[in-house]
Amino acid sequence: MDDLIAAMASLTGSPADPEVLGGDRGDVVVVRVGDVVVKALPADTDVEALRQRLDIAAAHPELVLPPLMPLQFVDDRPVTVWPYGTPVSQADPDAAPWEESAALLAKLHALPAQGPVAGAPERIVRAIKALPPELPHADVVLRAFEVLPPLDMSAKALIHGDWHLGQLVHRGAWRLIDVDDLGVGDPVWDLARPAALFAAGVLPADLWARFLNAYRETGGVALPTSEWEALNIPAQAYVVQMAARALMSGLQAVEPLVEACRRIITTYGSSDRG
Repeated sequence: MDDLIAAMASLTGSPADPEVLGGDRGDVVVVRVGDVVVKALPADTDVEALRQRLDIAAAHPELVLPPLMPLQFVDDRPVTVWPYGTPVSQADPDAAPWEESAALLAKLHALPAQGPVAGAPERIVRAIKALPPELPHADVVLRAFEVLPPLDMSAKALIHGDWHLGQLVHRGAWRLIDVDDLGVGDPVWDLARPAALFAAGVLPADLWARFLNAYRETGGVALPTSEWEALNIPAQAYVVQMAARALMSGLQAVEPLVEACRRIITTYGSSDRG
């Protein structure tokens, strides 16, 4: 790992000491070196799709933080290089850029649909497959996933594919980051994670309303009908994913998510996926 980090840091040309960001993220390694962030992805990453995503980010710097250089490789791993931006503070949710992030998503969704297929909801499936069934409450989470209706990902717009407040940084203005799942899909999935947090009782109603209203006022296309008619199943799917990840990471806030999974099981009864 030290050799990988050193090789990643050398791409920046900076004498600053590298700092690993994000803790343990499996096969993904993110390193900050001065004013630059370098991200190493798994060796089996779809390189052509990643190049398309980098091209989209470079073409829309008003929405997405643009890469500093073309795709690089270190030890057969694709590596992307970005300017550092200040992340959203976790200390004051009320002060988080809810309106700004909603506007960025609405504008992204209005762009021509282009690029590879977006990453959601495959990320949800991967989280469920990674959940050890012997963990406490894992049976509830796994059953909730089993009874969900099929997860639709119709190609409708250019979407982020894995949006939450952690996918936002400030560098002159707020910008979207992490293009690993950027592509063509249903824009409702970009709204589904905050919707899931609201439905689970984690996100306060006023913050959800601020986000949703700003998205609509900016011309967002994801919700042509009532919001929950479109959001219900994607939001439930994200509840299940977040519960799975919370169980694996030992987060203390897991109980509201597990309780929401119990409600999903009650809602769909004994019906199975597909």
